[in-house]
Amino acid sequence: MNKLTLKVAALVAVYLSVSSAAAAEPKPQYGGFSPDADGHQAYLDYIHGLEMIPVEAGDELPQAVEAIPIESDIALTSEQEADLRGWLCDFLIAFSVSGNDSLAAEFYLREGVNNPDGIQKIKEQLAAFASGPAAARLKSMGKEIPEQPADDTPFALFQAMHRFSLNMKGRDYFFGNASFFDSSYRIFELQGAYKSYANYATTHGLLPTGGHIEWAPKLRKEIEERLKAGEQWVVAEFMFIAEEPEDSADFEKGPVRHPFFVRLVWSPEKAMWRLVEAFAPNNAPVLFLLKST
Repeated sequence: MNKLTLKVAALVAVYLSVSSAAAAEPKPQYGGFSPDADGHQAYLDYIHGLEMIPVEAGDELPQAVEAIPIESDIALTSEQEADLRGWLCDFLIAFSVSGNDSLAAEFYLREGVNNPDGIQKIKEQLAAFASGPAAARLKSMGKEIPEQPADDTPFALFQAMHRFSLNMKGRDYFFGNASFFDSSYRIFELQGAYKSYANYATTHGLLPTGGHIEWAPKLRKEIEERLKAGEQWVVAEFMFIAEEPEDSADFEKGPVRHPFFVRLVWSPEKAMWRLVEAFAPNNAPVLFLLKST
């Protein structure tokens, strides 16, 4: 067995997060990269050795998502499981070659309008970039001036801002391929103080060195307060490996692959899973408007 095989074989550690002080320690599944140069190289070797599938409309992606195992002590209804898997499919497709600005806007407004202040901020940002110093800076960077939507509906604003985000990253979509090889849905009850999935991923080597970027919607603060008040919430969290589109990648380095992490809560009021956390490494070539939802 060569050194690379031994190194890859050693990349097993805790993936599932602890839901409360009383929760049992999760079984080892994924991660365990040491925070040094050797660990980072092992991480790169590992994710670049994974088999990927294209993120596009068709049968392959839904079948792959359907095969992701669910690890839970809580009995899920067929409605909950279908919406859980549907959330991931909808998210990936909206930001893939099969998506478009309208599908992205529909995804952002999947739960309805929950954050009027966030939408107002999008409107103000689009207006600010249309002229003046901000527009001059964009031109100096070789970036397009964002189009101003014909109306200021939430859908039109998300649609326009999504297109601007893609232009800022110099691409037409974010997801090219994905791997769910080590993915699983971890379902548990969260109670007491809010324990971030990002904190756990960082301390258990699930994120490479360099930090991460996080998107926390308005719901996050509400859940934190309601947990303090003694409520319990059913949570689903999972990760997958994403790869940027090949036509947007650096010619010499090739497409960037990175882990992507998601935490959802089940809302009995809306009868759907709602996003509370999403994050990825700082070098992930993606940019989302999830904080405005």
